[in-house]
Amino acid sequence: MCQKPTSTLRFFNHGEYYTLHGEDASHASSFTGNIVKYMGEDPKLSYVVLRKSQFERFIRELLLVKQYRVEVYVKASPNKINEWNVEYKGSPGNLSQFEEVLFENASITFSNYVMGARIVKGKVVAVACVNSTELKFQVCEINDNECFTELEALIAQVGPRECIIPQGDTADLVELKKVLERNSVLVAKVKRADFGAEGVIQDLDRLLFFSDGQQRNSVSFPETNLKEALGCLNAVIKFLNLTGDEQNFNQFKISTVDVHRYVRLDNAALYSLNILPKPGVSTIEDNMLLPNKSKTFCLKGILDCCVTNQGRRLLEQWIKQPLKDIHLINERHDVVECLVKDPQTRQQLQAEILPRLPDLLLLSKKLSSKKASLQDCYRVYQVVGAVPALIKTLKELDNPCVKSFLVDPIQEIRNDLDKYQDMIEEILDLELVDRGEFLVKRTFSPELNEISESKQRIEEKMQKLLRNAANDLGFDEDKTIKLECNDQHGYFFRVTLKEEHALRSNSRYKIIDAVKGGVRFTNDKLGDLNADYSEAKAAYEDQQKTIIAEIFDVAAGYGDSLRNLNLYIGTVDVLVSFANVSVWAKIPYVRPKLHEPGTGTFKLFKVRHPCIEHQEHVSFIPNSVEFDHDGATLHIITGPNMCGKSTFIRSIGVCVLMAQIGCFVPCNYAEIPLVDAILARVGAEDCQLKGLSTFMVEMIETSTIIKSATANSLVIIDELGRGTSTYDGCGIAFAIAEYLAKEVKCFSLFATHFHEITRLAEMYSTVTNKHVTAVTTDSTITPLYQVREGECDNSYGIHCARMVEFSDDVIEAAIEHQKKLEHSAGTQLIRDYEQSLKLGSGWLGR
Repeated sequence: MCQKPTSTLRFFNHGEYYTLHGEDASHASSFTGNIVKYMGEDPKLSYVVLRKSQFERFIRELLLVKQYRVEVYVKASPNKINEWNVEYKGSPGNLSQFEEVLFENASITFSNYVMGARIVKGKVVAVACVNSTELKFQVCEINDNECFTELEALIAQVGPRECIIPQGDTADLVELKKVLERNSVLVAKVKRADFGAEGVIQDLDRLLFFSDGQQRNSVSFPETNLKEALGCLNAVIKFLNLTGDEQNFNQFKISTVDVHRYVRLDNAALYSLNILPKPGVSTIEDNMLLPNKSKTFCLKGILDCCVTNQGRRLLEQWIKQPLKDIHLINERHDVVECLVKDPQTRQQLQAEILPRLPDLLLLSKKLSSKKASLQDCYRVYQVVGAVPALIKTLKELDNPCVKSFLVDPIQEIRNDLDKYQDMIEEILDLELVDRGEFLVKRTFSPELNEISESKQRIEEKMQKLLRNAANDLGFDEDKTIKLECNDQHGYFFRVTLKEEHALRSNSRYKIIDAVKGGVRFTNDKLGDLNADYSEAKAAYEDQQKTIIAEIFDVAAGYGDSLRNLNLYIGTVDVLVSFANVSVWAKIPYVRPKLHEPGTGTFKLFKVRHPCIEHQEHVSFIPNSVEFDHDGATLHIITGPNMCGKSTFIRSIGVCVLMAQIGCFVPCNYAEIPLVDAILARVGAEDCQLKGLSTFMVEMIETSTIIKSATANSLVIIDELGRGTSTYDGCGIAFAIAEYLAKEVKCFSLFATHFHEITRLAEMYSTVTNKHVTAVTTDSTITPLYQVREGECDNSYGIHCARMVEFSDDVIEAAIEHQKKLEHSAGTQLIRDYEQSLKLGSGWLGR
C-alpha cells in the first residue's frame, strides 16, 4: 500500500466495524475517546476500532470540518488476510460516494463545490466549478491581475471546498496554489493532460440535461465556447469520475459565473468582519452542544433563524453574494417588511408550515437518477402535499410583491407536480404506509391480488395467535398485549416492562429484547407465520418491480421541479428569518433607504454591531456616520485601544452587507447608496504554515483593496502598518489613505494609531477626522465608546499599561523613553511629515 499524506486517513472495513492504524488511530482516538490498542511484535502497530455510528460521525468531522481526505478499504478476498483494495474515497470537494453516510441521517447545510483552475495567457484564469449534489456546472474565464483579486472574489462567492490544479512547479502554479491555500481551499494536483478539452464535449453530451425531444448536442450551449474553462471542467469531471456512474447522465445544468454580478467580497472581508465563522474553528459537535454561544460569533449565526436545511444553505449563499440590483434588493425588503408587520403569519410560517417541508435536495437527486425507493417517492409526495398550506398562508399576507415574488412561482411549480401526486395516490397503497410498508396497490394485477390475499390470511392467523397469547398469559388483547411489526424483527408480541414477570416462567414464549417501550417476545407459531409473511412480502415486492420501474421513469422527470420548489421554500425560510431577527433584536432593526450607486447620501444613525449587541449583559453604545459623494468620503478614526474603533468600523461594513442581501439593519435610521465592493483589512495574523507573516498578510490584503476599489466601494482598514517599523508602517499607511482620498474617492473608514495621518484632513476636503473617547486618571482609563469629531490628543498606551498592573519601575522607564522618542529626529521628521518620507500615490496605483 503506497505512502499517504498526513491529511489523508485510511479506514479498514471489517463489516461490523472499522479500524484505523498508526497515526490515523491517534486521530480517531482523540475524536472518539476510544482506546488505542496494539498488535503484532515489536515494532507493534497501533490501532483503534470504531463502531459504524462512530465511523459516520468521524467521517463527517474529517470531510466537512477538518477538510481532510479519507479512503475506505475492504479485503481483496476472504482468503487473503493482508490484501486490501480501495472501496471508495472522498475529499471535501468530492463527497458523492459518502452522501448516504454523511447526509442520510444529517443535514446538508452548505453548498459542496469543487473547482478546477489554471492560468492561461498571462493573467487570464480559467475556472470551472462543479456541484455534484446540486447537479451544477459553472465555467468562466477572468482577466486578473498579479494579486489575483478577481479569483479571490470568485472563491469567496462560490465557496469551493477543494480545487484541482495541474501538476508542476512553474511560477504561475506556485502563485495559484498560494492564493488557494491563503483562502483555505484544499488543493489537489492532477496530470496536465486532464486539463485538455479533448473529449469533454462527448462527456457533456451524456452528463448535461436535455429535455425530451431536444437534440443531445452540448455544443449548442454558449458556455462550450470557453475552451480553456472547458479544459478545467474536463479535469474536475475526471477527478469526480462523473462519467463512471450512469445515474449522472442527463442530470447536470451548465452556466457561466459572473464575478461582477454580486458585491465584491473576498475571504479577508468575510472573516475579518465576522460575517462567516472562520473555517475549522468549531466542530459539528461543538455547534450541537453550544448552539446559542456559537450563534453570536458571526453575522451568519445571528441571521440564521431558519428552520429548514435549504434555508440555511441559501442564507450562506446570499451572504456570500450580496445583490447590486436595487430592484431585486427592494423586492426582498418588501417581503421582509410585510412579514415584520404580520407577526401571526410570520409565527405560523416558522412554527407550523416550514417545518413540514423537509429538504428535497437529495430526494430530487435520487428521483432524477432513478435511485429512489417507493419510500422516497412517498416522502416527496408528503412534501408536495404540504405546499398548498404554504401558498395559502403567503396569500393571506395580501401583498402584491409577495404574490409575484413567491406565491405565483410556487403555485406554478405545485401545478406542475399535480400529476405526480395523482400517480402516487393511484399506485401506492397509502393504507400500508403507517405500518412502514411501501407497496403498489393489489388491484394492479391478478398476481399482486393473489399474493395480497395470502398475506391477509397470514395476518388473520397472527391475530388469532394474539388472542391465544392474551388468554394464555392473562392479558387484555390490544391493551396489555399487542401485535407489532418492524423491519428488524418482523411481527412480534409486546407487553409493558412491568408485565415481564408473566413471561419468565412460561417456556412457550421467547423474549426478543426489552426496550423503553416494553418487552418484545414471540413463540414458535408466530415465528413460522412471520417467515411465511416475509416470503409473501418478498414475492409481492418482486412481482411489483415492473410497475415500480415505470413509476421511477415518470418520477425522474420531476427532479427539476422539485429543485426549484426547494429553492423557493428556502427563500421563504430566509426571508422569515430576516423578519424574525429584525423584530427579536434588543432594538428592532429598520428598513434601509437605498440609493443607486454614486447617488444620494450615506447615513447610518445610531448604528450597532448585531453580534455584540446580541450578547448577554452587553449594553451597546451606538454611533453614527455620514458620507457624501461631494464631501467627506474618508473618515480617519483615532483613539485608545479597547475604546470601540474596530467595532465601529466593522458595524458599518456589516450593516451595508445586511442591507444588500435584503435584511433590515441595526440602526435607528439608514440611508445607503449601493456599493459594488466591501473591502476590508482588519486584524491580520500570522499564517506560519503558509509562510506568511502578519505584515505580509496585511500587504496582500491591502494590495487587493488598492487594485479593486472603485468610487462606489466601501473600504475598511484597521491599524495598517503595525507589523513593521514605525517609519515604514506610518509611511505606507499615510500613502494608502492619501490614495483612497485623492484618487479613488470611495467610502473609506481608516482606524489608526499613527496620529500623523490625521494631517490628511488639512490637505484634502474629502477627509475628516474622528476619534473615540475615554476618561482617564493616573491609574485608570474608562472607555466611553463614543465617536466624536476631531482627532485624538493621546494614544493612552501608558494608561493601558497601568491598567494591567505593570510594575512602577517599568511604567516610569516607559514614560522616560517616550519623552526621548518624542524629541528624536526620526519621529520629529514623521511629525513634520516631510515630503521625502511620503510614498507617492502614483506608485500605489501602478
